[in-house]
Amino acid sequence: MKRLRLLRRNPFNRPGMVRRSLLTLALAVAGVILVSGTVRVWEYTNSAQFCGTACHTMPPEYAAYQRSPHARVACVECHLGRDSVTVIFGRKAGDLSHVLKLVTSNYEVPIYATGMRPARESCERCHWPQKFSEDSVRIFRDYSPDRSNTEKDTYLITRIGGGTHRVGRGYGIHWHIESQVWYIATDERKQNIPWVRVIDSSGKTTDYVDPTANLTAEFIATAEKRRMDCIDCHNRVSHQFLEPDQAMDQLLTQKQVDRSIPFIKQKGEEVFRAKYDTIENAVQGIGKLETFYQQQYPDFYAQNREKVQQAVQAIQSMYQQVVFPNMELSWGTHPDNLGHDRWPGCFRCHDGKHFASDGTSIRLHCNICHSIPRTVQEGEPAPAISLSQSGEPPSHLAANWMAEHRFVANGNCTGCHGKHTFGADDSNFCSNSNCHGRSWDFVGLSAAFTHPIKLEGKHADLTCNRCHEKATRPTYVCANCHEPPHPFGQGVCEECHTPQGWKESAAKVLAAAPPVPHTLTGRDNCLACHGENGVKPVPPDHSGREGTSCQTCHRAAGGQ
Repeated sequence: MKRLRLLRRNPFNRPGMVRRSLLTLALAVAGVILVSGTVRVWEYTNSAQFCGTACHTMPPEYAAYQRSPHARVACVECHLGRDSVTVIFGRKAGDLSHVLKLVTSNYEVPIYATGMRPARESCERCHWPQKFSEDSVRIFRDYSPDRSNTEKDTYLITRIGGGTHRVGRGYGIHWHIESQVWYIATDERKQNIPWVRVIDSSGKTTDYVDPTANLTAEFIATAEKRRMDCIDCHNRVSHQFLEPDQAMDQLLTQKQVDRSIPFIKQKGEEVFRAKYDTIENAVQGIGKLETFYQQQYPDFYAQNREKVQQAVQAIQSMYQQVVFPNMELSWGTHPDNLGHDRWPGCFRCHDGKHFASDGTSIRLHCNICHSIPRTVQEGEPAPAISLSQSGEPPSHLAANWMAEHRFVANGNCTGCHGKHTFGADDSNFCSNSNCHGRSWDFVGLSAAFTHPIKLEGKHADLTCNRCHEKATRPTYVCANCHEPPHPFGQGVCEECHTPQGWKESAAKVLAAAPPVPHTLTGRDNCLACHGENGVKPVPPDHSGREGTSCQTCHRAAGGQ
């Protein structure tokens, strides 16, 4: 009886208390499950897999991301930044508008990222900007569009630099991060930058303005100014889409495409660049490459059928990593600001026409950030490239030396650069194919032409300034060397002569000149009769020519 009374006194023996205890326990378990589930959902929605696959607009960027150096960095670390959970939660809640746009299909293609966090809140959490990086040797391999797919290697040394001014560093490419560089961009993609401000380590401020932009003081005062950071150059570091020639070079380098296939670089690039409405059509179109070799190179195809088929499959696979028709996205959709080859990149500021109030400009120099590239053909030894830039004369440090050097290049240049030969065969310093033989449209420079005069004989020993020093553009200033002057005076030679050659163009001029219908005996001065008040005045385009020069082109009929 005593034990029974004690049992009745036990509060947990009461039915209501048991129910409350069970409810509390159930709520606790539910709370744990809810918190655990919330954490798991939070982690999953922050994962790259969720960002790349849950949204049907992201497959292009996700495909490129998986091949990038940041393939193990979560998307949110760049797009939302690295911060506390509460801050990130607020930013993520603000992106719910993307979900609404996705559900309602209220978005435009191609898609561009907006509202990216400053690099100081993302990139610089891993990459320390105060760290000084030594120079780095880079080798770029590409293949010529010829039968043998000739291999070429281009070497250069990148002056990465960085560090801080306090320890005597703060130069090279990463000087732009250590220093304060502000700019105004007039377009969403930040490809047009007409105004730049530099604040040096002493606090001195210098503004550089492109005078062709016609910026007003009011516009400069009110326009948004962005401080330059990593993303201004490395904007496609995680989402790069190779151009067709780059894609083919990569496939050949990685041996996914066999170099022994005739013209495979050229033909592969052709089918890659072709326009296709869908991926299915692209696969079929690229597949026709096998038919081409079967018909045009039957003997090679018969012995190397598997190589051709493997090449076709590799090109088809690469195409699907680069081109997304449904999102209107391909290699030409998003600018890549790293470098200055296919997009303006560095030339957005380093174009030689951003001037400060004292007349100085942002330098247009190849070797500020890297050495002058050197290309060697297959089988040739690697070039010797100096690790330092010592001994440069003051003229080489001029802001626009790259554009102006042709006006002053003379025999003294051979002391450092050796014998010169204009061209792009990489046989000497001046015939560098990375400089000549191509056009740099973003800065208005072009050496993508064949020299109008064959540089042989006496012309082979001429230096650039002999013809260019008195001209602001390439022209035939023959009178610099040829005396006496042309009988037509000091006019511009190409008014009559074409770049194809002097003899050929002279023959055309003579053939087009009408013959004189009378004898020339005793009539040396044509203007005696054909002056302004003469029997038959000379044509207006002959104005200024001397009467004794007419017979240079006009010959008497019958040779009299």
